[in-house]
Amino acid sequence: MKVEVKKQASKDTEKLPINIQLMAAKEIEKLKTASSLSDLDNVEQIEGTDEPFYRLRFNKYRYLFYYDKTTNTVSIRRLKHRKDAYKKHNLPW
Repeated sequence: MKVEVKKQASKDTEKLPINIQLMAAKEIEKLKTASSLSDLDNVEQIEGTDEPFYRLRFNKYRYLFYYDKTTNTVSIRRLKHRKDAYKKHNLPW
């Protein structure tokens, strides 16, 4: 699976402690090696969205991303703490 990390997600990651950054990098590697999103147990579609936006859960953090089925590409938009991840101003749409 192809994974694109957007500029804002990179900035979000840089603000976190190094141990969280390392965990985040491992999760991206898992995405890259997966053949589909159903292979991952910590990925779910975000409810209330028309487009295929998903979240990847690890520790107390969430990756918010868009998945394009036709190209099998994940576009990671944000990385946020779970308490802030679903607030309207942090959602990528």
